[in-house]
Amino acid sequence: MFIPSTMMTQHPDNAKEYISIQQEPDEAVFSLKSQEEGGLGIHEVMVDFEGKLTPYHQPLQIALELYNNGIIPGKDVFITPRLASAGKESIFRQLMCIMAVIETNISLYEKTGHQAIKEVIIPMCESAQDIIKVYHRIKSVIELGNKNFSIKLDENSIGIIPLFEDVCTLVNVDKLLNEYINELEKEGYRPKYIRYMIGRSDSALSYGIISSVLSVVLSLFKSKKLSEETGINIYPIMGCGTLPFRGHLTYENIENFLTTYSGVKTLTIQSAIRYDHSIDKTKKLIKFINENISKYKREDYSDEDIELITNMMGIATKHYLKSFMNIIDTASNVAVLIPKNRDRLAASKKGLSYSREFVDLNRFAELIKDNDIKKELLNINTNINTSIPRAITFTAAMYTIGMPPELIGTGKALNEIKERFGQEGIDKLIRFYPQLKKDISFALRYANPTILKRFVSDDVRQDFKQEISLINKVLDLNFDLDENVENEYYHTLLKTARPMILHILGKEDQILDSNSQEYSIVKELITKMGIIRGGLG
Repeated sequence: MFIPSTMMTQHPDNAKEYISIQQEPDEAVFSLKSQEEGGLGIHEVMVDFEGKLTPYHQPLQIALELYNNGIIPGKDVFITPRLASAGKESIFRQLMCIMAVIETNISLYEKTGHQAIKEVIIPMCESAQDIIKVYHRIKSVIELGNKNFSIKLDENSIGIIPLFEDVCTLVNVDKLLNEYINELEKEGYRPKYIRYMIGRSDSALSYGIISSVLSVVLSLFKSKKLSEETGINIYPIMGCGTLPFRGHLTYENIENFLTTYSGVKTLTIQSAIRYDHSIDKTKKLIKFINENISKYKREDYSDEDIELITNMMGIATKHYLKSFMNIIDTASNVAVLIPKNRDRLAASKKGLSYSREFVDLNRFAELIKDNDIKKELLNINTNINTSIPRAITFTAAMYTIGMPPELIGTGKALNEIKERFGQEGIDKLIRFYPQLKKDISFALRYANPTILKRFVSDDVRQDFKQEISLINKVLDLNFDLDENVENEYYHTLLKTARPMILHILGKEDQILDSNSQEYSIVKELITKMGIIRGGLG
């Protein structure tokens, strides 16, 4: 049985180009064609209905285009839609997505004798019941299709890939998947294998980069152990972008990446890597992943390791959230200026029409063994009166003001880990998170505390400078912030954009004659900076 190693997605994390929904079928076919045939050689495409204006007939469009190019979906390559969330959007919208899947399968089966879509992704899963509810909806729609069409589909012919995006669900993935398996067995069905998806971006947005990474490596370890215990193969998929806050999946970093996230079976190839990096590097990256991902094996962790990891997560999240609360208003305001490179659901002043929860500290604190860390966490006030941007937009916004989110709270977290556990604690953190120095070194190149003036209070700006100093000291990076800021073309763009952004935010006098000119120039500068970084957000 073939499990895809690479999955093309429609994430709007690229800087260079706007991709309309009309372009997406051709984009998918190009991505799925073999490199020998002039394509990218990706194994699978995720058609994205979550929070996005994707037409319901897009899976069928892509399947027919593939068929017309001599590629049989479900046999040669895979189409795996991410359904709309029933809770955050509507049950009706989710049912429409499922109907689109059934339509595609029936239409293509008539032509190829193969089921085009074998699995669907369910976003924001927090319990086994979340998954089972969708399982029943899929069975109901299949039953409806079987009553109305000559081709009959098995009621279990479409598997579910739960997407876990919160640190708590990632750490408890073994319990959640085991409950799901038990629920399926009550229905008289035992799956041959399970794929689940790791949301690397949203866990970083809510808990910070260190906690996000550590929750992912725990998830990979625990799913491996569950597979051994149940005899059911479990294949993790990891959603990741090019910038470190969202994963740091690039050709230059691929070996560090696979060492850090060893045990993952499938990686998303998002828009930034396909549009903001050279086609040659993109093809080399995809080829390397397809040929080598299974060679990287997940190490085992002792109970002591797991307790240390969760305590480190508590420390890191505590410092991240304390800083996050001071900058989220600014981030939210700047996020409005970030170019939108896909057709997404619209925002409103009350928050997104498609919304996400922020953070549940009570639930998170249950993971932490150290009572002092737990107490400090629970004392953080996370009440927010602004709508929080999505992870890509938040990341782009923070880079745009010279404050890469990888650095938020990180210096103080590393310093406390060293104070509590000594140098051995830092060494163990790097063992658990091998690409830590690479991630932080990348972000430091784009940090500019001077640009932060008037975007945030001077206390927050000085605090950020202290973070950089502590990172340098604890990780022994020898990074010269002043020299980096003076010599980089990127920082000239930051300085150029700053007064116009401040004016747009109402914090400085107007520079140009018209607001539309300022918006246009700012968006162009943000795009240029994203191209230099190799990703918008």
